[in-house]
Amino acid sequence: MKTRWLLLAIFATSLSAGEPSGPPPPCSPATGAPPIRTVPPVTKKIRCHGGRLLSFAQNGVERYACLNLPAQARETKTGRKWPLIIYLHASETTPESLYKSGKTLYDAHDTYALSDDESVRGFILLAPEARRAMAWPGTHGATATGFRWDEWYRDPNTNLDAAAIDHFLDAAMATGLVDPRRIYVFGWSNGAFTAALYGVWRGERIAAIGQYAGASPWARPPCPVPMPPGPQVPILLIRNLCDSVVPCSETNEWIGDLTAAHWPFEWYSLWDSGAEAPRSEGCAKNCSKLQGVHDHIRWPQPSVVLNRLLPFFKRHAK
Repeated sequence: MKTRWLLLAIFATSLSAGEPSGPPPPCSPATGAPPIRTVPPVTKKIRCHGGRLLSFAQNGVERYACLNLPAQARETKTGRKWPLIIYLHASETTPESLYKSGKTLYDAHDTYALSDDESVRGFILLAPEARRAMAWPGTHGATATGFRWDEWYRDPNTNLDAAAIDHFLDAAMATGLVDPRRIYVFGWSNGAFTAALYGVWRGERIAAIGQYAGASPWARPPCPVPMPPGPQVPILLIRNLCDSVVPCSETNEWIGDLTAAHWPFEWYSLWDSGAEAPRSEGCAKNCSKLQGVHDHIRWPQPSVVLNRLLPFFKRHAK
């Protein structure tokens, strides 16, 4: 409980302090902002609860990820293949949040029937780590320095975070355990924006995208760029009706953009409790800053993960 209130205080203070200061970056009409400015120590070694730590050196920086196999994959040598979900953490967290905030998703990975093969139980979880970096001026809801994915530099070929995810996904594929038809990416907050980018950039590999508390990465200030025409990888958006970091009005715009583009997508809204709200419910009319921070950093209730996110992934395969 103390940890939750400390996080609330940190987020509320960062929002009260305003957006990161400094001159705006030079914007490119094609790739948006330049690459984010990293801050030493750029990464930190993480603990993988019940999983394997992966690492590699990228431009002099050690990158890390956790790979968690389901119990069936750890216990049997049957030649089966398991679905894989890439988990992209929020900007003030690390992959270790999968075992705390994201416990519902982690607990499901041993038993949930995500495959269309009835003999396969569970799914693989791959949780890479972002880098410590400074947000660009003009980015609402981001403190100056924190672990964050580079959602602002939108070059699919040279974005270092996309390249790191590629490397770790290749390492997971090398185990021979991954079903290549069922690879998904799910992100929270800054990770949600990046999940949409990565899923579209790697549409030949990613079967579907899940976003929690995120919106359009192409509309992100300070350097918005046009949405790409394709490939249109299916997207599930789970948004909060009260959110101080990614406001409901912003997710409304994202829903409108996806609708106008005839993009295959679904969206669901959450009450303050994290439970699903009726589709007819509009943005919260009395959304205080503290409540909006609370809702942004608390996860959806287990029923939303189990009855919306995972079934959406199961319905989509390459």
